[in-house]
Amino acid sequence: MDRPLKQTSGQDKQKKLKPKAYLKEILAACAIGMVMVTFTWSELSSAGGKTYNLEKSKLVLSTARQQTFSEFLPVRAVVEPEKTIFIDAIDGGRVEQVYLQEGALVEKEQPILKLSNTSLQLTVLAREAEVSEQINNMRNTRLALEQNQLSLKRDVIELDFEVQRLQKRFARSRRLVEQKLISAQEFEEIKDELDYQKRYRETVRQSQEKEALLQEQQLAQLSQSIKTLENNLAISQLSLDKLIIRAPVSGQLTFLDAQVGESKRGGQRLGQVDLLNTFKVSARIDEFYVSRIAAGQSAAFIQDGREHRLIVSKVYPGIDNGTFKVDFSFATPESREQLRLGQSLQTKLNLSASENKLQINNGAFMQTTGGNWIFVVSTDGSRAEKRQVRLGRRNPQSIEVLDGLAPGESVITSSYASFADADQIQLL
Repeated sequence: MDRPLKQTSGQDKQKKLKPKAYLKEILAACAIGMVMVTFTWSELSSAGGKTYNLEKSKLVLSTARQQTFSEFLPVRAVVEPEKTIFIDAIDGGRVEQVYLQEGALVEKEQPILKLSNTSLQLTVLAREAEVSEQINNMRNTRLALEQNQLSLKRDVIELDFEVQRLQKRFARSRRLVEQKLISAQEFEEIKDELDYQKRYRETVRQSQEKEALLQEQQLAQLSQSIKTLENNLAISQLSLDKLIIRAPVSGQLTFLDAQVGESKRGGQRLGQVDLLNTFKVSARIDEFYVSRIAAGQSAAFIQDGREHRLIVSKVYPGIDNGTFKVDFSFATPESREQLRLGQSLQTKLNLSASENKLQINNGAFMQTTGGNWIFVVSTDGSRAEKRQVRLGRRNPQSIEVLDGLAPGESVITSSYASFADADQIQLL
């Protein structure tokens, strides 16, 4: 059967709604309200750009100013000796005694350590015996040559005497043969013997001259050979003297690698002596700047409240672990008098000449903007607006301004990381 439905009023419906229905209506109204607020903020942002409210005390400001600008590189430099003499083991051996320690001041030829080398000692003794034997043999040969030369001289003297005797006999015989007191045959025999002795004497004299010349050359060669052998012998003996390692120059023993009982091979580095009267300043610089640094550039450091100038004296070509070495000399000699070996210096290396340029302080804003734009503070200091600029060279303290700013304008140079997308900043 059909049954008639009873109509209910709105109030009756509201009374019959459950509590969950009320909650749904409230949430729907809140959602509509948030959408309206978001739409309103989006409309405002698209019209005037994003704006942030920031406390002025938490920002770093800089004023654009016209003053001297130069590119420089902060460098950590070290005072080093200008000249260093290295000490090496010539023949090697066992360390018997160490006389000095690192850091000691030494005089030239002062003993530093003593080595022992039994094999070298035996070799030197054998060489001494061999050289001495050769020297004795050469001296005997020279003595024989000298005796031979004396013998030839004696023969010439005897022949001179015999010729002189025959000439006197020949003169007497001539008178006697004229008086027919002796036979012509006897006279001819005397004459023939005199002629023979003269020719023989001449032959011996020529032989003596040639022999004397040859002996003179041989004696000169023997003397030179003996001198060479004696020098070799002296060198062999000097090898033993070199087992006592001595300071090559006067200075400071800044490095010594030797312990008693330790064995050192020939040519091994034992230590070094630094000259104390001449210093230089050295630094290692990032390879990024290798094309911008050359000999003659200037640098400076502060010592005891006074600025001291340096000059780049040498740029080493090798790259080691991404750095290269640079040596500096002192512009004035008195600057080195206040320094000590191993002292560190905070140095400013000039990369360009000083010029009068518009500049601002260097800051963290460069990491965000890359130097293409910056926030410029209004004259009343109440807000800051983004502005396109063109920046040039920079050093750790300042950045050169090429375009976009005027002297006296204030800018924000602290980090923009938290408001990089803003167009305006309200300063509180």
